[in-house]
Amino acid sequence: MALTLFLVFLYAAGTAILPTPLEAVLGAVKVAPGWGVITLAVLGRFVGAYTIFYLAVRLKRLPRLQEWQGKNRYARWLMAFGKKWVDKYGAPALFFCLLIPGFPDTGAMCLLALAGGRPLAFALAAAGAAAVRLSLVYLGIWGATQALS
Repeated sequence: MALTLFLVFLYAAGTAILPTPLEAVLGAVKVAPGWGVITLAVLGRFVGAYTIFYLAVRLKRLPRLQEWQGKNRYARWLMAFGKKWVDKYGAPALFFCLLIPGFPDTGAMCLLALAGGRPLAFALAAAGAAAVRLSLVYLGIWGATQALS
């Protein structure tokens, strides 16, 4: 069970950058309790999101990235769009966007990581959205199994 929960944590941390569904961790419910799986998945998502946002804050200060942004018109437009979006809506908007089923989490998190400057706020938003999504899916699965039995 401990290995399963550790793998749940690692997978959830990896979903912050990899385009894979976070809900796949609920397969571990057969081996571990649901509350444990959800808790460690949310902690993993927080750690993964915080790491991405923290690294992005450091990365955007690199001279090579600033130079590339200056030369590439598309990169300038994308960063300006991301910066405007972050300034206007902030972390709560990321929270609500990540609640949308099928929303491309990875793209939004990477763009906002480069455009934003508050790693803790955005990591909390990502973890909160993960908690809500996983809880709703778990309750749906539990309800379906109860109805069928």
